[in-house]
Amino acid sequence: MIAFVVGTRPELIKIAPVVKALERRGAPLSIVHTGQHYSYELDAIFFEELGLPRPFANLEVGSSGPAQQLGTIIIRSAEVLAKLQPRWVLVQGDTNSVLGGALAAYKLGMPVAHLEAGLRSDDWDMPEEANRVLAGRVAALHLCPTEGQVERLRRENIVRGVHVVGNTVVDAALMNADRARERSQVIERLGLAGKRYALVTLHRPSNVDSEERLTAVLRALGAVGRHHGLLLVFPTHPRTRATIARMAEGRRFSEPPFITTDPVGYLDFLRLAADAQLTLTDSGGVQEEACTLHVPCVTLRANTERPETVDVGANMLCDSTAPGVLEAAVETMLARPRTWKNPFGDGRAGERVADLLLDPNTRRVPSGAP
Repeated sequence: MIAFVVGTRPELIKIAPVVKALERRGAPLSIVHTGQHYSYELDAIFFEELGLPRPFANLEVGSSGPAQQLGTIIIRSAEVLAKLQPRWVLVQGDTNSVLGGALAAYKLGMPVAHLEAGLRSDDWDMPEEANRVLAGRVAALHLCPTEGQVERLRRENIVRGVHVVGNTVVDAALMNADRARERSQVIERLGLAGKRYALVTLHRPSNVDSEERLTAVLRALGAVGRHHGLLLVFPTHPRTRATIARMAEGRRFSEPPFITTDPVGYLDFLRLAADAQLTLTDSGGVQEEACTLHVPCVTLRANTERPETVDVGANMLCDSTAPGVLEAAVETMLARPRTWKNPFGDGRAGERVADLLLDPNTRRVPSGAP
C-alpha cells in the first residue's frame, strides 16, 4: 500500500503520473486529501480531469492560520495513516500538507518519500522554504527533478536515498496536452481566438497579501499589456481576489487589458498556457509548466527554486514594479527563441518513482539515520 498525502492543485497534478504508473502495476494505493484546497475549481475538477481515484479520506482542514492548519493536518492525517498502515507515505512539493503529512508519517514510524525533493530558494520569508526543508529532514526517499537538487541535498549532508527521477509535471503535460486541445473551449469562451495574450497567475503572499504591493504589481502588468499589445488573461486565485476586493483601484484590474476569470481546470490551463505569448507568474509550478510547453516566462519574484528554467533561457526573474523594468524583461523574453531543452526530464518520472516505491531494496529509514 502506497499512501499519498496531498492537499492542493499542483500536488494533484504532479502525483497523477505516479498514481497511473502504480495502477498499471496493480499496486494498491490510497489518496489522503487534506482539503487545503477545497473549492471545485481548485480541487474536485482535478480529480475528474486527471482520472484520479477518489480520496480514501478528506481531512477537510480548510483555511486557517498556518500553525493551526499544520497542526490539524498532522493530527488528522496521523489518524488515517494509522488505519492504512502503508508501506510508503508520499508527499509532493512544499505546502503545509507536505510538512504535515511527512511529520505525521515520521512520528508513526512510516517511511516518507518526498517527490520534488531538494528544491531551495534560500528565502525563508517564503513559508514553502521551511516546509520543503523540514519535510526533507524526515524523508527516507528523496525524488529529485534534476542533478541540481542532488547537489543541494549533498551540501545539507543528505546523501542516502537520493535519486534523480525528473519532474512529473512533464509527464502530466505530455499526457494531457492533446486532450486539452481537443476538449478545452477556454480560448473560445474567453474570446481569445486569434489574439495575442499573456497568462498571468498571482497567489504568493509576498505579492498578494499587501494591498500596496498587489496594486503596484497589477499596475506594472497593465503597463506591460498596453506597451506590448497583449491581453492579460488572469485566472484569479481566491486569496488574490480577496485583496483586490479591498483595493481602491480594484475594479480597474478587471478591465482591459486584463481578462479576469475564476481559477480554471487543468485542461483549460494547459490550453491557455500553450497558446500564450508569455507567462507572468509568481508560482513555482507554473514556471515548470511554461518551460515544458516552451512558452517564455517572467517570474514576478526576486528568486526561484527552479533555477534550471533561468539557466536554459526559458525564464527571467523580475521583482521590480518600477516603470519600464517589467516591460523590458517581457521584451527580452518575447524575443527569445523557444528552442531551449527541457531540463526536467523525458516524461517518464512517474515510472521511475513507482519502480523505487515498489522495489524491496529501496532504503526505508530517514536519510539522517545511521
